[in-house]
Amino acid sequence: MLIERHAEFSDSVAGHVSRDLGPATGNAASRAGHASRAQLAGDLEEGFLTLDESSNGVSITGTWNGEMVEGSCGKKVVGTWKDVSSSAPANAPDIPFTMEKVSGW
Repeated sequence: MLIERHAEFSDSVAGHVSRDLGPATGNAASRAGHASRAQLAGDLEEGFLTLDESSNGVSITGTWNGEMVEGSCGKKVVGTWKDVSSSAPANAPDIPFTMEKVSGW
């Protein structure tokens, strides 16, 4: 995942997420609404990160909601990702995630 300041909206962030959507990542239905590289756009305000994910550049296929971990100096975010693609089941679970800033930035 790469997140940086949004090129058009300086108060927002943008980037992309790349992932392996091979057979080991679950059933075909859960991968159907997603691309191996998806666009991200959102905001980081007062320690909260909200990102919309789009696999086709038009519709939202996933949402990322997280919070900076206290004491991590802004280097760690913990939250949940949700599949909101058209192929997602109505009761799609929230999937926990942890993001950590890569050194050398």
